[in-house]
Amino acid sequence: MTFREAAKLAKTAGVTEMWLTHYSPSLTRPEDYLEEARRIFPNTKVGKDRKSITLEFDKDE
Repeated sequence: MTFREAAKLAKTAGVTEMWLTHYSPSLTRPEDYLEEARRIFPNTKVGKDRKSITLEFDKDE
């Protein structure tokens, strides 16, 4: 899946944030392709080793 395809999927799914992870090791500078994904889904980030986030869920949902 390309970054662009992932962005389309994230937009369709209605998520609030997308991390691009598990891309090819031959892609040494994923940031070079980030802008194309952000044009489709602005809240796109490139995942890095040891990057983490705490997810908080609304108990009422």
